[in-house]
Amino acid sequence: MDRAPPEGSDTWWSWPEGAVPVLDWGCAMFACVDCRSDDKTVLLFEPNAITGQDVSRAWFVDAGSSAEWLETWLNGQGWYEEDAVDRDFDMAPWADASSR
Repeated sequence: MDRAPPEGSDTWWSWPEGAVPVLDWGCAMFACVDCRSDDKTVLLFEPNAITGQDVSRAWFVDAGSSAEWLETWLNGQGWYEEDAVDRDFDMAPWADASSR
């Protein structure tokens, strides 16, 4: 999936280098793997968090590693589960989003 704008295009939007979408949650939300991180951190792209033209605010750390993310998913313990409303899922912003 090519999400980076073509070189020389006139846009404020760009997809961070190394963030590879692996799952479409719907509503323009994506689970992505940070291929530049050693543990392959899993990120959540949530466009409703964008303020003005600051796209970096839409990126959150969903899991510290792809192994952790898959285990959570397979055990039915993620924020996306129906009964997750009663659980506290406070995802940290992804610090590298603005630098890529």
